[in-house]
Amino acid sequence: METIPRIQHDTDLLRTITKPLHDIEKIIHFLAPKCNKMLMEKRRNIGIVKENQHQCLVLFRGTMSLYRNNDGLVINSETGPFIFGMNSQLRFSRHIYLRTQEASTIGLISINHAHNIIAEQQLWENVTRLLEYSSAKVYAHCFKVSKLSCYEIIVHQLIELNNEPVAIKNKTTAANYILSRTFLSRSGVMRTLAKLKQLGAIELYRGVLVTIKQLPPSLKLSE
Repeated sequence: METIPRIQHDTDLLRTITKPLHDIEKIIHFLAPKCNKMLMEKRRNIGIVKENQHQCLVLFRGTMSLYRNNDGLVINSETGPFIFGMNSQLRFSRHIYLRTQEASTIGLISINHAHNIIAEQQLWENVTRLLEYSSAKVYAHCFKVSKLSCYEIIVHQLIELNNEPVAIKNKTTAANYILSRTFLSRSGVMRTLAKLKQLGAIELYRGVLVTIKQLPPSLKLSE
């Protein structure tokens, strides 16, 4: 079990974000029969406009990430079950895109059709909790990449990487994972990881995170 350094109080609040699995599964139960279901290979970009209609993407199994087009920054990552596109995020398709991180089973359904099913089945309360969770994840991402110190950002990213599915964790170097989700420099990330490894705070094998042991509350690279 990793030891998390005590940092700003807000970061503790961010760790209380809970994925509303029951609500997501209930919505998917009604959307699934109407979805165009397919198996996607890893690292495939997914279009969310079909016949000029914006789609909801149901992630049954696997892991997907939401990227910004202009700089390739990862905005959010989710493991199935999940639903992308219930809010307005995916409607700005010129600015963001979805990509599978591992082989994933997905389903597409037009946003209008999805809304009709949600209204018929009285699922708006479940959708509200899904949207609250999605908004909290975006806030958490913005907070972590803009308000924390470089070391605190790396700590959070290491913990997130440690909680990823094995298929993701074992095939992504810690440095690449952090760099794809932050604006930190490669040299700074590499120096920090090397120092943490030297201190015995983390264990890496060929750059891949094996385990987190005890992360120090702060880190001075000059030592």
